[in-house]
Amino acid sequence: MALRVMSDQAIRNLMAKLKEEARVVAPHRREGNNQWHFRDVVDPAEPELKYNSTLLPCKKYAFPPRDVLLRYGIGDQFKAEAVIEGVEPLVIFGAHPCDIYALEALDISMNERYVDPNWTTRRQAMRVVGVDCLPDEFCFCAAMKTDTVSTGYDVFLTPINDWNEYVVEVATDAGRTMLEAGQSREAASDDLSQVRAFHADKVRRQQLRQIQAEILQLPLHFTGFANSPVWEKWAERCYSCGTCNTACPTCFCFDIQDQLNAAVTEGERARSYDSCQLEEFAMVAPRENFREERKNRLRHRFFRKYAYLFTKFGRPYCCGCGRCYRQCVASIDPVQVINDLLAESAKEAKAHVL
Repeated sequence: MALRVMSDQAIRNLMAKLKEEARVVAPHRREGNNQWHFRDVVDPAEPELKYNSTLLPCKKYAFPPRDVLLRYGIGDQFKAEAVIEGVEPLVIFGAHPCDIYALEALDISMNERYVDPNWTTRRQAMRVVGVDCLPDEFCFCAAMKTDTVSTGYDVFLTPINDWNEYVVEVATDAGRTMLEAGQSREAASDDLSQVRAFHADKVRRQQLRQIQAEILQLPLHFTGFANSPVWEKWAERCYSCGTCNTACPTCFCFDIQDQLNAAVTEGERARSYDSCQLEEFAMVAPRENFREERKNRLRHRFFRKYAYLFTKFGRPYCCGCGRCYRQCVASIDPVQVINDLLAESAKEAKAHVL
């Protein structure tokens, strides 16, 4: 289908139309500050498609912070029933390329060996309308090659004419059906020139946020540097609070707990986000901790993002959204950490040559 152009008002009308058939969530500004979050669209005029980043990624709609897995009764006979809550037709309106990349990454990890029914069922009921963005000082999506995406969405919007219009790309049959509900015109050459200029500006804004290595080579640079002084250097600043994990679009570790009622006759088993930065994360009986030291926990997070899962799945499990840096109380910048490690790698390589 040829690229189309829709006005901002036509986009708002499309939201209203979609609300008649599904739950629609979009970025809204939080009252009193310069932060955004995904929430239900009530008034289509309220969502802000021109935004930097939401506090939490849209993965929460397929992988909620707390997710009941089963409910059971304890009596003469034990009975248990698997539960998948919150499944309904859902449109995520206004997801950035980095978040779309992250959803696809979790599609892989959540179905790698065993299919996660809770994740998969919700994802199958989900449609995605992406929107391009202009990065702020925390973003490094260009360095991670996630500043553009070609899959993972039904419709994608690129702003032109100072965000008063959008060039619309349709990628799926569901997206084509969406577009039929809105007014649009065929994109002209000037519209496409603005799209190219928009993306060039996006890359230009991140010239100072570059990782000093080809992204596909990152796992090799991590190899052999488990004991690098870089980990201790940055761990001295880390509070082990776990904010980086809970804000991350590609983290998927969780803890499972049972909750019983007071009469101990019934209960539920639920999973909730867990963080590899918390001291008790790697603790096993009898209180043995495989990553008791803070530097080992910080190292584990970086190896998992840029080496372990990268090697396993063929893609980095970091989308460059900058949420971990943006929300870190210690201002730990992953780009600086990686570049420090790369400098250490280059220094050692030079020493071997000499």
